[in-house]
Amino acid sequence: MKKTIKLFALSICLFSFSGSVFSQSVYVNETDINKLDIKYCELRVGQPLSPTKVKIFVDYGQAFSIKRQNIMTPDKKIVKFNSPMHALNFMDQNGWSYVEQVAVQQGETTEYKYLMIKN
Repeated sequence: MKKTIKLFALSICLFSFSGSVFSQSVYVNETDINKLDIKYCELRVGQPLSPTKVKIFVDYGQAFSIKRQNIMTPDKKIVKFNSPMHALNFMDQNGWSYVEQVAVQQGETTEYKYLMIKN
């Protein structure tokens, strides 16, 4: 009986762990970049959409197009982020780690770029 309970508990733990590992996805447009053979991506923080939201663009080496750099849900809705830290936490929760940040001054505005590496 004890062996059965231990085996059952172990299988539940393994199933839970494997589900959390495989559920990690970051969609840029319709592409799950976690499934691509890439190691790095760059998050760029654009001008705020509103006082409470920021625009995040992702460059993983795809052909350039503003429309092809949005983080999206699997059902093709753009993810809205409250701040750059919100986006970094999202990436961390989905299998990416922060490497470094660069601030680029362009006239009166500053663009922040975050280099991320896939775990």
